[in-house]
Amino acid sequence: VDIPKRRVMRRALGCFRAKLRSSSQLYRSSPATNVCELSASAAFSTLSGQTQSSIRRPKLVWHDGTAREFKNVWLRDQCRCPECVHPSTKQKIADAAAIPLDIAPVQVTLSDVGELKITWNNENHRSVYDSDRLRERALENFLSPPRKRPKLWRTDVRVESLPTAHYDGIMESDVDLMKWLSGFRDYGLAIAKDVPLVQDAIVAVANRLAYVKETPLGRTFDVVAYPDEETTDLAYTSRPLRLHTDLNFMDPSPGVQMLHCIESHGPPDQGMSVLVDGFAAAEWLNRNRPAAFHVLTSLPVEFKSRIDGINYSNRVPVICTDCDGNVESIHVSFLSLNTWDVPDRLIRPFFSAHKTFVEKLNDGSAEVRVPLKAGDLILMNNRRTLHGRTTYNSSEMKRHLQGCYLDLDSILARLRFLEVKLGDETAIQN
Repeated sequence: VDIPKRRVMRRALGCFRAKLRSSSQLYRSSPATNVCELSASAAFSTLSGQTQSSIRRPKLVWHDGTAREFKNVWLRDQCRCPECVHPSTKQKIADAAAIPLDIAPVQVTLSDVGELKITWNNENHRSVYDSDRLRERALENFLSPPRKRPKLWRTDVRVESLPTAHYDGIMESDVDLMKWLSGFRDYGLAIAKDVPLVQDAIVAVANRLAYVKETPLGRTFDVVAYPDEETTDLAYTSRPLRLHTDLNFMDPSPGVQMLHCIESHGPPDQGMSVLVDGFAAAEWLNRNRPAAFHVLTSLPVEFKSRIDGINYSNRVPVICTDCDGNVESIHVSFLSLNTWDVPDRLIRPFFSAHKTFVEKLNDGSAEVRVPLKAGDLILMNNRRTLHGRTTYNSSEMKRHLQGCYLDLDSILARLRFLEVKLGDETAIQN
């Protein structure tokens, strides 16, 4: 749902709530509605402590005018008793699919301390609900909670403005780690400084964040320049490397890539890492070339590769969106894109849309160039941030990077854990 529609829905909801408040006395005096009317707040109405039967659906009315009728099947699924949720693991035992759609209460009680107690007609099960928690549901705008929007890169983006932290802080301080990961979540990129110049230092960082994701390239891989006749990948040469996301031929592609610069000696204008915000380019495409955006979000294309004699293949749109139309992943790779089976009628639309998107990615409007120094580490959202490299002369420059992949959801889970932990600690201290 776009922003204007959200505003319209909020206004409509406000009017709806106003009508509920103005008509609350009518509800209390009209038992013909056959809806259980209960009041729950710090101070309860005369209905508190009473039991009601012959109920179709429970409805709570708070003293501030907030009112909500709760669907029975949803309420039954929210039961957190030990029979429904394991006390230790907090995993659900009860199966939502097993709840009868016509389940109904046979008895409803609102206690003096704000507990809504319901006995159900299915197996005579008894559930207890905290009215404060139900009020949170009642206050929702009947919309999904607003998700954290990515901070898109603009023409004024600079390396200095991107999330940066020092290795010691990341490894030793939960606060520093939380700030670094928070910046990564927002920008799809974060930089670490002063990482030890040793092999597998990147693994220690990965283990601090989550865990290394093993791929057909192994747990880690080394990016160094080999002669053309000896290389197995264009990345392992000194040639320029066009913008791309990695391993699109896997389903799904790795969510996160890390690159650690172990060695870099030579002219600073050679072998620069080029980084681009794919989400910013996709937003521009959606706004200015909607037909092209539609083609790239609706047509799955193949990405394929052969590694150690094994063929890998994945079909996925170049731009993937979620159920609300928000861009959630980018798949661009000149190395592995295979257009062999694009339908004839879609060949021109696809090539035209793909060309427009790639040209936007390369126009510099959401680009930073990083002359990686020894000890630098880049953490990238591999489904958002495209990376490439300028050419360098291997006789003048020595460049050694070590890389690995991680799961995006595991890193975001780590960030949420730290936010809760440090938020709780701050609350205790205050």
